[in-house]
Amino acid sequence: MGDAYQDKVYNQVLSFLKRQGWDFAEKEEANAKRLDIHYGKSSCVVKIYSRGTIQVQGADSKLRETLIQLKQAIERNEVLASEILPFEIEAFPEALQQNIPTIDPVIVRFLSEAILCLKANSLLGCSFLLGAASEKAIWLLIDAYAQAIADEANRTKFKERVSNKFVSRAYEEFKRSFGSCKSKPTDPALMQDLETQIDSIFQFCRICRNEVGHPQLTPNLDKGVLLANMGQFVKYIQANYRLIDYFSNTEIIV
Repeated sequence: MGDAYQDKVYNQVLSFLKRQGWDFAEKEEANAKRLDIHYGKSSCVVKIYSRGTIQVQGADSKLRETLIQLKQAIERNEVLASEILPFEIEAFPEALQQNIPTIDPVIVRFLSEAILCLKANSLLGCSFLLGAASEKAIWLLIDAYAQAIADEANRTKFKERVSNKFVSRAYEEFKRSFGSCKSKPTDPALMQDLETQIDSIFQFCRICRNEVGHPQLTPNLDKGVLLANMGQFVKYIQANYRLIDYFSNTEIIV
């Protein structure tokens, strides 16, 4: 029973570390499973003992503080292996800035404010701000695509089709144009980014924002659903910027 519980707790910690993208090394000790974790200039050691007891070692740092929060959440039985934890979202703006040095500051600011709202249980505010951050990312994607169109006349026509449109209509026009262009990526992962990661999160954020911004009835928002989708938001923005980078380095023939 002890070993099974130790494995369960170990897998919870491991899943968390992988979601953060932190560097870590796994080691076996006589009575514990050990993880040596590095993030920036900070280092910590986490040991999981046979009864599932967790020990966090290391100098005071944001890394150690986060690992202690993880330890407490596991001890309170509040976490499943793949679950996004409320305190994880606090690191999302910093993670985006580290992974995407050119990220638009508007996206980072709106995401940061959305996180503050979620922590304060202001679900309407969180939903609206997350939708605003998403919309900014989509307009940047559409603009990057427009600038990449090689033929000036076709570029002008595309810009006219998306100009002064709601973001949802502009996005559909972009998808139609990109889907039929002669310059689609040879890397299937980029097309998959658009068809799964970008499309699904954009639609979720748009619908939630519209419910808040144009209410007919009081929106019925679930904090768990918002938290889960915010957990995907970093991947969503990263997928947007991978395509933006592709358009920045590729002539689009339509």
